Formats: sequence, structure tokens, C-alpha cells
Amino acid sequence: MATPPHHADLPLEPGTHRLSAKYIGSEDQEESKHLLEEANGVAVMDERFLLEGSSTTVNTIPDAEKEVVDMIVYLRDRNGIFYSLEDGHLAQAEELLDMTMKEQGLSEVAREVFAIWLVSELLEIRLKKNHQPHQVVQKWDELCVLYTDAKLSDIEKSEPVLMMQRDVFYPKYKEKTITNEEILCLLYHEAKFNVIEGRYPLHPEDYHTLAGIQALIHLGKYNPREHVQAEYRANLVKFYPDHMFQKEKFLFFTRKDESAKCEEQFMTAHARLSEQYEQQDVQTVLGNLYRQYLDICWSYPFYGSAFFKGQVETPTRKFMKMIKSAPDTKVLVAINTEGVSIIDKEKEILLLHAPFDQLLWEFREAEFDGDDDIMPSLFLQFLVEGEQEVTKLLQVYSREAKLMNALINTCVMKKKLSRKDDSVDFVDAGLFPGRNDTSHASKVCNKLDKLCLTTYTKKGECID
Repeated sequence: MATPPHHADLPLEPGTHRLSAKYIGSEDQEESKHLLEEANGVAVMDERFLLEGSSTTVNTIPDAEKEVVDMIVYLRDRNGIFYSLEDGHLAQAEELLDMTMKEQGLSEVAREVFAIWLVSELLEIRLKKNHQPHQVVQKWDELCVLYTDAKLSDIEKSEPVLMMQRDVFYPKYKEKTITNEEILCLLYHEAKFNVIEGRYPLHPEDYHTLAGIQALIHLGKYNPREHVQAEYRANLVKFYPDHMFQKEKFLFFTRKDESAKCEEQFMTAHARLSEQYEQQDVQTVLGNLYRQYLDICWSYPFYGSAFFKGQVETPTRKFMKMIKSAPDTKVLVAINTEGVSIIDKEKEILLLHAPFDQLLWEFREAEFDGDDDIMPSLFLQFLVEGEQEVTKLLQVYSREAKLMNALINTCVMKKKLSRKDDSVDFVDAGLFPGRNDTSHASKVCNKLDKLCLTTYTKKGECID
């Protein structure tokens, strides 16, 4: 039986998203492991619309005498900026960020908002300012071996991409004060990507509102002569995550097509938003539309997270366990400056959100028992209020568990520093001293019955 975890103390920083590059050669795995822990690695996602047929982000140079390196830094609006740099193999992430900011005409605020990432379909890494992307890319195959379950053939095909996107450590309360339209535009495109990819599980009405805002930005105001239902049907994949419109298949029959209902709601939302801005030119209110889109995303606790792949035990009834255990549930572990969220990857629903001031955690290496598939674990212990206050313990299995632990430690450390004038240290003052944040209460409904949990009293006594 799992024992209650304690606060680990490993102040490293991970991050998130995608890239495209060729790596050269390989060295000692321990060096690769150390590199990624310093580079603050994070999880993976498939980029369905971004970078289709894109060229490599980093063109590494096998000839040591060659000094010019070609690089492309991508943005979430699907644009890429090409650089041809002398001694590019020595270029640091901070230099690339500065050049991209200047090229895009972004204000100094962007330096705090964004970071440079290396991202592939297998692994995502936020780079520190002094990291050299060329060095990280050279070890990409080894990093994927260490921190993913991918086959070697898939690792060989994996090409990371340089991406300038939101820094996972940038606080949401600061983001809400941004007024610069160019920065809001980039944040909008990144949020849109996360929504469409299913990383942000939202309420259905919010999906429709966001699709309406997106349509107003990209399709213009609703015109019944031009915007017919067939057009909305054809564009569902660009405005919604798959689960909102794809048919749900069962063993002997297929559920009624959800796309018809979705396209109707899509068209209604577009028309409603167009009516709100009837007297205004859309091009003059883009900043307002970006903010309106982000405002909905901000209301969810997982906004701005780094994402990791993992799996948790699926609960089954006792008599079913005697016959056959259910396969583990694949999840996304979303970590940001406020807490940890567990998302069912296949059903795209939020299973759990635990703020840091209601959370204890511990990383554990896999214990060898002859099973080659056993993975490291991250234990999450969180408070549950009811007739009596108890804590629940969840075990998440993941190759990236160490990276999750590193990111949580760094977020908590930064949070402690930001609260250094407070009279209570929320990390060291026992279990959950201050629980006053209700900003996400209306958006979060934890589905604890979907998780296998061990229950403890606040004194640490195991109940079940």
C-alpha cells in the first residue's frame, strides 16, 4: 500500500511544447539525463495543424569548420522566422528570444511572457536563457529514450521544433493585465491550439463561444448568404477538439453523429458574436476579441500549464478485479504556477485539480521487480472536504515523473518567494493552512470516482 508522500526538495524547472530539428550523434545517457533536468523538460502533444510540412528548425552542422547555422523559430500563429547565424551552434535561447521579439516588434513585456521551447510529438522542453538549442537537439534521441515510451523507430523520425511560446512560469494574474495587442494575439493562438488539441477540457457552452470568437476573427462577421451550415461542418476540425463532433463508437452500434448538433451551435455562436460587434469593424477590435477568448480560458485552473503523459489505475469493482483488472487510464498531467490537474486523455475530461496549497507530493523511482515496463511514479496527496476532512492519495505512473516533480518544486519555490512577506508559509505550515482561493470553484468538479485513491485522515492514518 502506498504511504503518504512528503514535500520533495529538488528545485528544477520544466516547461512545454513542440519543434523540428536534426540531431547528430549520441553520448553518455547520464549526460543526456543531466542536460534535460537542467533544460527543464516537459510533455508532448501532436500538432495537428501546426508545422505541416515544415522544414527543420535547427540545421545542425556535422562539419566543425562550418560556422553558419540555419534556424527557424516558430510562433503559435503558424509563422516561422528564419535565421542564418554565424557560430549558431553557440547561440543561446535568450539570444533567439531577443531576436524574435525584435523581428516581431514586441515590447519588453514579452521577455517575461515568453520563452524558447524545443518541442516534438514525443517530448517538450522549455529552455533556460543560457541553454544552447543546438546542444539539446544533438541529444534529442537519448532524451526521448530516457523520458518517453516511444519505439526507437519513432524516436529516429522525431524532429524537434524551436518554438517561442508562453513561459510556464509566467503568472496568470500578470497575464490578465496585458494590453499589447501583438502579445495578446500570440497568447490567443497558443490557447486556441490547446483548446483544439483537447488539452483544455472545457464546458460545452464554452467550446461554442470560443469557436464563435475564432470564427469572427478568421471568417469575419456572420453572413447567412456566405456562411451556410455545410461550411461550418467542413471547419469543425479547425475550431473544436475531436470529441465535440466525432461519432462515438460502441461495441455493436455507432452513436448518432454529434457533428450536426455541433455545427448548429457553432453557427449560432458565430451569429451571436457578430451581432455584439455589429457596429464595429472586426479589424479594429481584434485586441478585445483576443482578450475575450483568453478570458474564458483563464477561468480554468489548467490554463498555461506544461503537459506530461502519464497513466493512473482505473477503478474497478471488487468482483471484476477477480476476473480481470481494467487497463490503466491514460492521462495528461497539467502543471502550472497554481497547481496540478489530471485530465483523462481519451475522454478529454478533467478528473482532478489540486492547488499547491492543498497538495503534498513525492517522486519515486521505479523499483525493479523483473518487469521491464514498470515506470517511475509521482504520488499526489490532496485534501478532500466533507463531513470530515480527509486526504486522498493518487499514484501517477510516467516516464516523465521526475520532470513533473522538478516543475512542481520550482513552481512552489517561486510561489514561496512571492509570498515571503506572508505570516504563514503555505508549504511548511502543515497540511493546507490557507484555502481561500475560490476563483476556479465554478469551473472545477473533481471526478474522484474515476480514480483509484487511498484515503487517509489528516493525522496520516489509512482509512481505505
